[in-house]
Amino acid sequence: MSHSLDMARQAVRGALEVRRRTSISSSQPLCVFDIAEQLGIEVIFRPETSLGGLYNRTTQTIFVPTHRPPGRQAFTCAHEIGHWLFEHGNSIDEISDLERFPEQQPKERLVDIFASYLLMPPRAVHNAYAVRGWKIAKCTPVQAYIVAGQLGVGYETLVQHLRHSLRLISPNHAQILLKVTPKQLRSSFLGETPTRHLVIVDKEWTKVAVDLQVGDLAIIPVGVTLEGSNAIITGDHELGLILEACSPGISRVELPDQSWSAFIRVSRKDFIGRNIYRHLEDPDVGENT
Repeated sequence: MSHSLDMARQAVRGALEVRRRTSISSSQPLCVFDIAEQLGIEVIFRPETSLGGLYNRTTQTIFVPTHRPPGRQAFTCAHEIGHWLFEHGNSIDEISDLERFPEQQPKERLVDIFASYLLMPPRAVHNAYAVRGWKIAKCTPVQAYIVAGQLGVGYETLVQHLRHSLRLISPNHAQILLKVTPKQLRSSFLGETPTRHLVIVDKEWTKVAVDLQVGDLAIIPVGVTLEGSNAIITGDHELGLILEACSPGISRVELPDQSWSAFIRVSRKDFIGRNIYRHLEDPDVGENT
């Protein structure tokens, strides 16, 4: 038990240190790919199907599988930043839940805990629920889905973190939440089968851009003006307006009274290449690509 507590403390200290180095408060969400670049680590998306993340110490490069879901990509990148921070050397990983790694793999357990606290520190989690007036202990699947989207993690990843690491929800409530899948939630929102990737962006979504791939959808606040040609508003929803990402580049949405705004960053579908080029405009990629 003492060893596990020491490992957790080391992981949390490391996560706070990375946020300190990149001047990002522990109360706000972040884009893990951007902070990797701030730390001097290059992120490259690759078409891997059999590997998780890969960190090359010699070139200070993290490789992320492009065909994984966005939340999994973010956790993979955070995991590899952990290997960089703790100077573990080159690593080739297949990322899974915390419980996957036994005591005989302390380095992997350490960087998984680090990744969880980097992406979902307690203050950021509490703040995401508090500003919306939601009670974490009684949160609904929709609420968890919205918060997971803003924190850039998968729905199940957030629920497991709330249950096992932060202990903010009971085992019974975690089971209730996990009975509902993200695919089921997206289907209920959109009526699509199969469903496309979707984030729900409300007026409490701040401090971080909305990152989408071509073809992805977002539900955004009613009344916003859209600047840029990389996304289009395609319809109404009871939660807001439906926005579709249509070409790589950066657009912006803003309420008329300027009380809220957000950048919409769009990348090519299943982007392959260097992270710094992910949102460059590409005239050859259109709405139907």
